[in-house]
Amino acid sequence: MAQAPTKLEMLSFVRYVRSFIPGRVRVRHPGLTKAHVAREAKERLEVQDGVKSVEINVEAGSALILYDANVLSQDELIARGVEWARWLKTVQ
Repeated sequence: MAQAPTKLEMLSFVRYVRSFIPGRVRVRHPGLTKAHVAREAKERLEVQDGVKSVEINVEAGSALILYDANVLSQDELIARGVEWARWLKTVQ
């Protein structure tokens, strides 16, 4: 089971969030400017329960994630985002 995110990790992740409305979140992260990282990030996100689609713009280093807000709560999505940010930090 994944380690629960700390408050500091949650705050650290939130700084990368550019917009967040139920069903849609846009994240910018410097690691996403690398094509191989962006490709793997997309693959990792698309298999998550509740995630409908992921579009990554390598030039901007951003990801647009569309998800089912009935399946993933905002807190669950942030917790997954922290896990994702941990991974991005290791591959960056």
